[in-house]
Amino acid sequence: MGDPAIAAKARALLRRVDAGVLSTWSLAMPGFPFGSLAPFAMTHEARPLIYVSRIAEHTRNLAANPRACLTVVEATRGNRQALGRTSLLGEAHELPAAERAAAAERFFAIFPEQSAYEQFHDFGFWRIEPVRVRWIGGFGEIHWIERETWLAATPEWSAGEASIVAHMNDDHRDALELMCRHFLGAEPDATRLVAVDPEGFHLRNGAAIHWLPFEHACPTAQQVRLEMVRLTRAARAA
Repeated sequence: MGDPAIAAKARALLRRVDAGVLSTWSLAMPGFPFGSLAPFAMTHEARPLIYVSRIAEHTRNLAANPRACLTVVEATRGNRQALGRTSLLGEAHELPAAERAAAAERFFAIFPEQSAYEQFHDFGFWRIEPVRVRWIGGFGEIHWIERETWLAATPEWSAGEASIVAHMNDDHRDALELMCRHFLGAEPDATRLVAVDPEGFHLRNGAAIHWLPFEHACPTAQQVRLEMVRLTRAARAA
């Protein structure tokens, strides 16, 4: 099964970083991998979502062969070999029409500027189903993570995420601003909660979006509420 704590560290990297290198099997150069930069959003369960044009090279590659690898590297300076990095190997498939609206809501919450591509009618959402994940946390911390250990359980509040987001933005803007000052070290600038997952949440401040982790996974709405209270108190006491 693997170590759940290692899987949580690797998932946190993909929730925190919003783009990686998507490697597909090239049609133009058979037998060679083809790498391209791909913004992505994570589902609650930790399946990457990508939004791609049907005429893009990587989309044509995936339509012919769904096997892919998404490689994500910690976005910090310093010794590159000491940075965390993850390679998620899986199969990518275009989402059915019935799932498109939910995917769009989540993806555009994190990448609102990409909603403009909707007018071109040739963009679609694809989900990468993990098969195995390689996590390197730095020197000497190298692990394979199996699919059953990687995937998180669907939270009970999954369908009510929009209500959680609206409640925090409408009734607890002061708490979000406190978290912004304390955890991000930044002055609030139209600070808003934009998305929640079982392991943390995305906070927009100005033009930037940041992911902040929970202390522990929150599969119930009550646990999310308690964790938001804990974070607010920690920020206020600092």
